[in-house]
Parts: sequence; C-alpha cells; structure tokens
Amino acid sequence: MNVTFRLARTETDKTDVLRLRDAVYVGDQGRLADVTDTAATFDRFDPHAEYIVGYADRSPVGTVKVVPDTAAGLPCDDTVDLTALRKGNRLVEFGHLMTLPEVRNRDIGMGLMRAAVVHSARTYDMTHILGDFFVDDSGGLRGFYKEIGFFALHEPYEDTRFKGAPLSLVAALDVTEAVRRARTEQGKQSRLLQYFFGDYDSYIRQEATDADTAAAPR
Repeated sequence: MNVTFRLARTETDKTDVLRLRDAVYVGDQGRLADVTDTAATFDRFDPHAEYIVGYADRSPVGTVKVVPDTAAGLPCDDTVDLTALRKGNRLVEFGHLMTLPEVRNRDIGMGLMRAAVVHSARTYDMTHILGDFFVDDSGGLRGFYKEIGFFALHEPYEDTRFKGAPLSLVAALDVTEAVRRARTEQGKQSRLLQYFFGDYDSYIRQEATDADTAAAPR
C-alpha cells in the first residue's frame, strides 16, 4: 500500500478530513452522535490550524491536526495553565490523530505524527509539542509517548466530549531534549526516537527528503 501525507489545502482535502471524522468518531468508535457534534470539539481552532492527511492510493485513510500557538491559544489551555511553559518557548499542539479501522496497525498513525513533526519544525521552529492523549490501562501515558519523551502536565481527567472514551491526559514534549536523547548511545537504540528525531536537523532544510516517504520503525 502506497501512503503519502500532505497538508489539507483545498476544499476537497478539507472534505476528506470531515469524512474521516465521521468514519472514525461516529461510525467506528461511536464517541460522537454525528459529525455536527464536532463543532465545539474541532472547529474552534480551525482558523489557526492545519490538517495533514494520509492518502493510500488517493483515498484518505488518516489525519492529524496541527495547532500552532497564537493569540487564540491552544486547545489544551482549557485544561492546563500553560503560562510557565510558554515563557521563551514556541508551542504547537497535535490533536485528533485518527486512522480508518481497516488500515490500523500499519504504521500510518506513526507516519502522520512524523509528518506533523517535520511540518512543525520547518514552519514554526517549535520547541515543545503538546497533546491531549487517552491514558493506558494504568491511568498514565502510553509507552509509545513516554519513550519519545512526553511528560504529563496534570492529572488524568474525563473529557466529556467523547462518550465511552478512556480518561485523557495533557502532556508535553521538549523537542530539544528529545533530539539530544536521540543522539546518545542509549537513544540510538530507540527506534521511535530515531524515527522522529534521529535526522531532525534535516527537517528545516527544504531540500531534505519529505517526511511522506519516511518508513516507520520496525
């Protein structure tokens, strides 16, 4: 399966995002009653956000939302006080990472996240990435996020927008620290750190190989 990732720029691309929302959050997971429920959940920050969409043979199969910090703030401002973290830093928030059920466990979600990291580095030169994640069975961050370097900013909470979902947890990643760790001997043994940050310096160079073609770690 040939998968590529690109920014949603056209009306057709944005319609693809809406279709994915409906297919995943309404049809597959049943966490929203219908796509109109996304008005408060998604659309408040859309004027300041960008979507990256994954396409398999020209069909949309996944998406992730990138929200740069602006005067409008970030989605997780509703949950966490970011005043201290903002000082001297440039923040972006990744949200609503989703893939169609028929393509899950095929590394497409990983590819979407890497594409979001590459785009954010080139466009916003971010210092920190934030996310609002569902917790694991122990009530903490999933191992995937901890291995990369995310750390919790508060206690788990119930996100009432998504019925039947696990508790949520806002977490942050210090990009500079993640890059430093990726260059250590121990970090070189982490396939996840290498996948996301092993070639970080190339992200800001436009001539660098596009993240669309990056293979997920095995």
